Amino acid sequence: MNYRLFTLVILFDLIGRNLKAQNRLEIGIAGGYNKNYLHSSTGYRAFTTYEAESGFEIGLPILYHINDWFAMQIEPAYIQKNYQIKRTGFFEGIYQKNINNYIQLPIIAQFSFGGKQLRGFLNMGGYAGYWTSGRVKGSAPNVFDNRPEIADNEEIDHFLQVYQRYTYNEQYNFDSRRDRRIELGLLAGVGIQYLLQEKYRFFVEGRYYYGLTDLQKKYMTNQTPRYHDNYGIRIGCLFNLKNIFQNERSK
Repeated sequence: MNYRLFTLVILFDLIGRNLKAQNRLEIGIAGGYNKNYLHSSTGYRAFTTYEAESGFEIGLPILYHINDWFAMQIEPAYIQKNYQIKRTGFFEGIYQKNINNYIQLPIIAQFSFGGKQLRGFLNMGGYAGYWTSGRVKGSAPNVFDNRPEIADNEEIDHFLQVYQRYTYNEQYNFDSRRDRRIELGLLAGVGIQYLLQEKYRFFVEGRYYYGLTDLQKKYMTNQTPRYHDNYGIRIGCLFNLKNIFQNERSK
């Protein structure tokens, strides 16, 4: 009898703990705008710059509250990390925009502070991403189609005065020897959140992703590494499912 009673006590205790834990679990949706920079050196290529490009991200945050001020979060997400290669000077007008699509999984420690409803928070963690697809579009000279109307004595100050320009917009083809499709990095974010009726947690966050892995595999000597640097602003809402469903059943 004592053994059965002890078993029932343990069982009810586990059920009670599980119900309490459900109250700490929130899931939701978030998305926003970002600006991506490609950190690299162009010293090997004159008249060339890397410029930031805009993109967006959308994710499904899952937040588990350990206590009032600390929580853990994972967030499966789709994110764009775009950039532009632009030629300058004599090569003005030649460019390529790279649109890069990633599936990403951040693991985040969240520290929050403030009142019960309105609170600030700080996010810190890391992420792993996979480069799923890409697209390139731009303008380049057609070196097989020169401009016959240019006289021999005419002064040339622009590359596209010599060759006809052509534009392109096509899917990026991965090279298994050169492209590194797995990206690892760190992240940090700061924001503010508002709890509404113990059910919905609305938030605004500024977030920064710092890439640690080179976009290219080591395929040649004296290779110049390239890393993503991504800044963004995002908004979202988290839902406490237990409170939502509990209130619906009590009506």
